[in-house]
Amino acid sequence: MRGPAAGRGNPLGVSLGRRWAVLMFTVPLFTAPLGAQNPQEVALLLGRTGVEPESGSLLATPSRLTIEQLPLADALARLSRRSGVQVAFSPSLLPPGHLVACACDTLNIARALDELLDGTGLGYVELGTQVIVVPLAPPEAPRLDGTIRGRIRTEVAFPVEDATAILRPAGDSTRTRVALTDRLGYFAFRGLAAGNYVLTVGRIGYAGHDEAVTVTPGSVVDVGVALAERAVPLEGIQVDGLGERNRVRFQESAAGMPMEMDRARVRSMAGAVEADPVRTVDAVPGVTRVSEIGASFNVRGGSADQNLVLLDGVPIFNPFHMLGVFSVFNADMVKRTELHSGGFPAEYGGRASSVLLIESDLGDGEFGVDAGLSLLTSRLAVSGGLPEEIRDGFGLASARWRLSGRRSYADIVANPFLRADFPYHLQDRQFGFEAWSRGGSRLRVTYYSGTDAFNLTNFERLDRSNGADEDLHPDQDVTWHWGNRAFGFSWTRPYSGGGSFDIHGSYSRFEGDFNMSEFGSPVLETAIRRYSLGADMERRPASSLRWKSGLALEYLDYADFSRGALESLVRNDESRGLGVSAFSQFKWTPGRRWLVEGGIRGDAWKNDYGYSLDRDRVWGSISPRIAAKRFLGAGRWAVRLAAGRYVQHLQSVRDESLPIALDSWVLPGEGVSPMVSFQYQGGVEGFFGTGDRWFASAVAFHRSYAGLARRNWADNPHGGYDDYLSGTGRSHGAEFLLRRHKGATTGWVSVSLLKATRRFPGIGTGLDPAPVIEYPPAFDRRLQLDLVVQRRLPWSVEGGLRWNLGTGLPYTRNVRYHVNPRRIIDLRPGGSEQVVWLGPKNGERLPAHHRLDISLRKVIRKRWGLMTPYLSIINVYNRKNVVLYEYDYDYLGRPSRRGWSLVPILPTFGVEVSF
Repeated sequence: MRGPAAGRGNPLGVSLGRRWAVLMFTVPLFTAPLGAQNPQEVALLLGRTGVEPESGSLLATPSRLTIEQLPLADALARLSRRSGVQVAFSPSLLPPGHLVACACDTLNIARALDELLDGTGLGYVELGTQVIVVPLAPPEAPRLDGTIRGRIRTEVAFPVEDATAILRPAGDSTRTRVALTDRLGYFAFRGLAAGNYVLTVGRIGYAGHDEAVTVTPGSVVDVGVALAERAVPLEGIQVDGLGERNRVRFQESAAGMPMEMDRARVRSMAGAVEADPVRTVDAVPGVTRVSEIGASFNVRGGSADQNLVLLDGVPIFNPFHMLGVFSVFNADMVKRTELHSGGFPAEYGGRASSVLLIESDLGDGEFGVDAGLSLLTSRLAVSGGLPEEIRDGFGLASARWRLSGRRSYADIVANPFLRADFPYHLQDRQFGFEAWSRGGSRLRVTYYSGTDAFNLTNFERLDRSNGADEDLHPDQDVTWHWGNRAFGFSWTRPYSGGGSFDIHGSYSRFEGDFNMSEFGSPVLETAIRRYSLGADMERRPASSLRWKSGLALEYLDYADFSRGALESLVRNDESRGLGVSAFSQFKWTPGRRWLVEGGIRGDAWKNDYGYSLDRDRVWGSISPRIAAKRFLGAGRWAVRLAAGRYVQHLQSVRDESLPIALDSWVLPGEGVSPMVSFQYQGGVEGFFGTGDRWFASAVAFHRSYAGLARRNWADNPHGGYDDYLSGTGRSHGAEFLLRRHKGATTGWVSVSLLKATRRFPGIGTGLDPAPVIEYPPAFDRRLQLDLVVQRRLPWSVEGGLRWNLGTGLPYTRNVRYHVNPRRIIDLRPGGSEQVVWLGPKNGERLPAHHRLDISLRKVIRKRWGLMTPYLSIINVYNRKNVVLYEYDYDYLGRPSRRGWSLVPILPTFGVEVSF
């Protein structure tokens, strides 16, 4: 308190609570001058010390007091007599037996009282013609209502995501708060006391930034930081940066942290023919694959079509090349992958099991090249920005883009040595563009196109060493073409207080054309297209609350056509659907110990089938979701629970027991209803070790499924709408993860336990009505263990190791009999026929699966850039993992069984360059 007004105390009428109520009863004990005051007013006064009295005031009067070891009451009475100023006090307030001494002859009354009352909890206030000794005012609780917020950008105005902002009080380096910037470069520190702070901002590849910031009560301080690029050694730093991001995600995700991998981790992961963000997904807890060569995956007992795969927000229906050998995503274009295996928020709809987010890396706006050459493909990615005159012409603050292409080259290398073109090649192209306006808005565009082509029409022999054989397949006509095409855009307007308004649209298509006239003229054509347009708004109305809502329109159509021997595989049909969806979700932090997330999603579909009884029917659904996390101890551990309802209108009826197959999609109608899944999960997770370098989690889950669709192989060929069967299912299990994300050695070990079941009508029994049969689906792997290790080795070599162990997958055993039709059917002449009799559905299991993969990478720095040769060995000890059995029978009908495996020991190598 400063100035003479301070000596007069707080204004009258300030509530003092219970403590000051005591003083009201002591007022009659004051001396006469004090008693002349209103007792209630006196009781509401707050004492102060350290007052600078105004000249001429009572407190400025010379004290003329010198005493040695007197009781405090006697000292105050003597001060009143010596100074001539009435000093009023209640003896009951004074500490008993308290002795004071003061050589205060040259001091004024205020300074003398400071010494006499020191350590007593008493103060003084000047009121009228007297000075009153009253209890000290309680220390004011600091107002925690200050905010420091801002955006971090590069010098060319690109937002810097995952930059670390550290805030500490000036002069006190022991108390720090840390925040990471979001995708728009935004960060905020809320609930700050008034004072001076030091803000430190940094990120790998940029120079550090320190700035002094002053916060006043209730103020909001906006900070704009531009980071200058600075080359730094990358060894070991990216891992630590990912660890810091994991720590923040742990604090901000109630349903559980998603598993993230950046481009560096994707490239160094062992187990894929070449760097592939989707092929690495099955190394995380809860994810299994039916086939070693297939890239499709299953999460927590859900089918593969229940996984939503998004490239910059654009759904990709069939994200695989070579019928599933690896994905369509070029690792040079990937910034980060993020898998939500359960409890994902309401903004993600249309799928029930998981969400896989693929985020493109568009570079830094400077010209750069990344290229790679492996045994299968060659790839090239070029990045850059726009010239200044073009940016200025469009009113842009910055712009950047990246274009990539990839192609297999076996046909190019082999064609000069073959009589006809090599039959297969793949190619894909991807483009991304991002521009920022001077007002802070962002425009983003994503495009992808990829095709696989297999053509045997003019192909005769791969090997000309034995000469040409003109009679080999003279009328051969076998062509397979399939691929994806996708386009998406978004316009984002950030808000100054955090959050944004976003308008987005997308187009996605998958088409497959299979013409095999060489084998009985079968033809299979399948296509699916999706258009969408929507808007989202995210706001942060309070420091403890985030809120996001959105609305979207969607149009979808698909068509399946088959002829010849493949006609039984798919139904000839086409369908269209128009949908609308809305969601609203929140993230609330009611205190330091709790984090709550919730939301609700509504979807409505109107289908138009060409031959459907359900034409023009509208399907609607509501999907609530809730998750809560309780932090324990110092906040390094937490317990979490989540529950939700998930609805999926679009389903695939592909038989997942086949190692390689394409999806055949179906919308609700004609015996197919939307698939509904109720999901529950709970567990404990946390960090431990020096610097929180270790993370551990244990999660249990339960899921139920209703409205599952399956192809009816016994449908009525003469009519009716029984092409599909409707079933239910369940899955439950547990997942355990131990991960190290800092230091020279990083990686994780995970254990996944799963039991999944499906219940469908048993169409093969011949009974009417068909009984319900329960069986494990093809992806029911009861136990899976994954060990993933990445380590920096001598000579700057980065090593990767992955070992996988899993119990056998279920399969249906068949027994083949030789039957004489004259004894069973009629008297027609002829020999015996072969009839297949199937055992119980998925009643047996394949042998246990295990495999070891290793990889080595070395970054060689040149004056022009980086060169990275790499070596990868898949299935190091050549394990024969059985994927199916073939049965043979001798002339007596005795069977013999042979197991088929798909992946032998497979070394592969390549080189990557960037400049």
